[in-house]
Amino acid sequence: MKFGFIPTEGGRFYREALEEVLLGEELGFDSVWMEEHHSVPNHYWPSPLIVLAGWATRTSRILLGTDVAVAPFYHPVRLAEDAAMLAIISNNRFILGLAVGYRPQEFDLYGVSLEGRGRRFSEALRLMRRLWTEEDVTFNGEFFRVQHGRIEPRPEVPVPVWVGGWNRNALRRAAELGDAWLPGPTADLPRLLEARATYDEFLVRAGKDPARVPRPLTREVVIAETEARARELAERHLLVNYRDEYGKDWQHPLIGRAAVVTDRLDEIGRDRFIIGTPEQAIRQIERFREALGVDHLICRLYFPGMPHEHILTELRLIAREVMPAFRPSQVREG
Repeated sequence: MKFGFIPTEGGRFYREALEEVLLGEELGFDSVWMEEHHSVPNHYWPSPLIVLAGWATRTSRILLGTDVAVAPFYHPVRLAEDAAMLAIISNNRFILGLAVGYRPQEFDLYGVSLEGRGRRFSEALRLMRRLWTEEDVTFNGEFFRVQHGRIEPRPEVPVPVWVGGWNRNALRRAAELGDAWLPGPTADLPRLLEARATYDEFLVRAGKDPARVPRPLTREVVIAETEARARELAERHLLVNYRDEYGKDWQHPLIGRAAVVTDRLDEIGRDRFIIGTPEQAIRQIERFREALGVDHLICRLYFPGMPHEHILTELRLIAREVMPAFRPSQVREG
């Protein structure tokens, strides 16, 4: 199993995040990921590709990905060019995670309609794939038109695209147009199993073998040397984040009012969070792997106020105590 992580987030914390990324590569993590949200104080990145380009120049091995970028906020020609450049800068270490978005206030900020964003997404991705591989592209769609267009430079190989989303249309797009489905961290295991079955069904319809498609999964992760410390950090940062972010002005489509009505970590975190000591985390990760066939776990480690020093410690704990349990050839350090 591969292991990735989402480090400290927020444009003001770039230097802390960079330190975490450099340590993660040194410790043997396989990937690091950026999310995209807008207008959130001291959290998230408004321009994840810019951040990843900076990290590409300071790293040499670790994969760099978006988990996820919000496709409707980009013109597909611009996004195809930026993704191609990032692939070149990183020596083909870039994975473009995309989704249609869901926050009304962000669509208002960009002056983009929520209506039709799924069709817009599909059209944009089809155009981008042609721009990455063809020298002369003419495209006449509902939303985008290009006459004898080309981008330069094109990537050496097409950029891998992992597609997020949860409803049937999103899962169909992931199967037909994407290279993998990238589930976010907010769904619990029953919803994951339901969505995975639907996604696999669409893969088969598209003529693809589900066994040959990557199986990434993003989870909320808080690991510490003791269970008490892990729970303290989760209650102080992770649980409050769910209540404040997902339960004030709107309801998250996968969480609804649960983030508002409960202050119980166990209730909202059941089959959703990975919290505890390294030994407890191993058991929880194994459950997801057995149920879903996960082969690439992306650990979201940062929640507003989470200490940078703890994330550094957490990365060391995961690398030393958790990752070897899923890599038989890797020898644990003392």
